[in-house]
Amino acid sequence: MNAAALLKVFQTAHQRAVAYQRPVIAVSSHAAPTLEAVALYEAHRQGFFWCAHSPDLTLFGLGCAWQIEASGAQRMLEVNRQWFALCADAVIDGPKAPLLLGGMRFDEQRPCAPHWAAFADASFHLAHWLLSEDADGRWLRCQRVVEPGSDPAALIRDSLAAYAQLLNPPALAATSSKVLECTALPSPQWQAKVDQALQAIAAGELSKVVLARHVDYQLDAPLDSGAVMRRLHARRNAAHLFALHRGGHCFMGATPERLLSCHDARLTTHALAGSARRGINADQDHAIGERLLADPKEQHEHQLVVQTITQALTGKVSELQAAPRPGLLKLATVQHLSTPIAARLNTGKHLLDGVQALHPTPAVGGLPRTTAMNFIRRHEGFDRGWYAGPVGWLDSKGNGDFVVALRSALITHQHCHLFAGCGIVHGSWPADEYEETQIKLASMEEALLLFPCRSISSSEV
Repeated sequence: MNAAALLKVFQTAHQRAVAYQRPVIAVSSHAAPTLEAVALYEAHRQGFFWCAHSPDLTLFGLGCAWQIEASGAQRMLEVNRQWFALCADAVIDGPKAPLLLGGMRFDEQRPCAPHWAAFADASFHLAHWLLSEDADGRWLRCQRVVEPGSDPAALIRDSLAAYAQLLNPPALAATSSKVLECTALPSPQWQAKVDQALQAIAAGELSKVVLARHVDYQLDAPLDSGAVMRRLHARRNAAHLFALHRGGHCFMGATPERLLSCHDARLTTHALAGSARRGINADQDHAIGERLLADPKEQHEHQLVVQTITQALTGKVSELQAAPRPGLLKLATVQHLSTPIAARLNTGKHLLDGVQALHPTPAVGGLPRTTAMNFIRRHEGFDRGWYAGPVGWLDSKGNGDFVVALRSALITHQHCHLFAGCGIVHGSWPADEYEETQIKLASMEEALLLFPCRSISSSEV
């Protein structure tokens, strides 16, 4: 770390801030080949962790140099406006641009449950120190927002102190947690909700709706989020990993679904719908996958998602291409139908315009979108919070990547909330859908070292 070079960046940013009478981002990056993002996250158990593939990128951000919070139906567009206004005069030393990290609630209209109170409708942080690992190697960047009244000397002292803390994390005790109580909606009652959805579909009100389950584990000690992430990282397969901390709460997961990625105005996404379990050996696994590819009900559900994604992007993109038929995306406990989709952003459009247009996709909401969302609000019975919402990052060049926060858990002081859902269409069987949620819950239960929820202590959560 070159303190003199960093001070010069802060001084230059301060000069601009004074001249323009507005905040200016200052970013300085340098190679950090000996640092490892997952090891730093495991040691600190704070900040933001990200590990995605295609392309491969791992991030660990610690400290908050600036944040944006927005609410309402246009929250992502408000984040977009504030972010690019802030980045307009950025002072950048080194090859890495400013990068913002965060996400948003699944449904801003639903009242917020107490355990989700730390997570705003939309919340994004500019990490003070950010480590990135990709094809360019490992880079550490310092990111600060310099105000007209800032003191560059004070900023450098603060940043060097934070750098020392990054490299020398506090000694955190290893913890092991036991389940005291498990709360979830009993299987017959949840299947009754599926029956209600099937009745609405039969009546022509809906063509699809996604119903989720919420399982609340009460624990005798806080979970070690770093150890959980290490286990998820070791068995991630095709999943994208994320962890976001807000105060003493952590939202983390290993999701199979990318919502939208952008690099040099090229967008990539995929339709993900239609699920089956993995087999116990290669032959059985192949046979299950072939049945999934041939299943009319699963194919119908999948095509609804493909059509809706392509329609939602119309007017915002050109050169839109979707693969002619789905393939299989295989994860640890479940395999899905997946259709890659690519396009180019139109001039004047941004990644978050696409995120705003796509969320919620039929894979997590339903069709028609408004009717399905209203059905979920009336019948699902709990606040999803950030579960099934967009989580990800964007930089000052317009590049970014957002996933759908599935296969996820909210970890609080002595609770762990798990979530899993499935799409209900004509031909769905309530018992099969319940079993599908069990399979999806298993991937996080294994990483959390929690036993599946067998005993029921409440009729509603």
